[in-house]
Amino acid sequence: METKEVDEKKSLKVNLWLRVERNNKFVRGKKRAREEIEMFVLSRYSMKKLDKDSWEYELTIPYSSDEDLDETIYDMLDEMATTADLRNCFIEYDLRALDDSDRSW
Repeated sequence: METKEVDEKKSLKVNLWLRVERNNKFVRGKKRAREEIEMFVLSRYSMKKLDKDSWEYELTIPYSSDEDLDETIYDMLDEMATTADLRNCFIEYDLRALDDSDRSW
């Protein structure tokens, strides 16, 4: 008896509002932290910056299940926080699904 495992990839468009701030006024690196987050993390998710000077992005996140989606998002958020921390910064974010499901992280 054959069993077929269908690994169907779906994708979800999300809106990310991302603020990057310095840990204190005596350190630098805010601009570089944002650039590295965009280059190394967000670019994997078909990042579209909604405005040149905006803090908002539209991302497309591929997933196969709701658990996979949550894991991908939490890994992405952790990676962004770590990247900012390496530049003596921290992040604040708001992440919302654009599919009218009222999901947010």
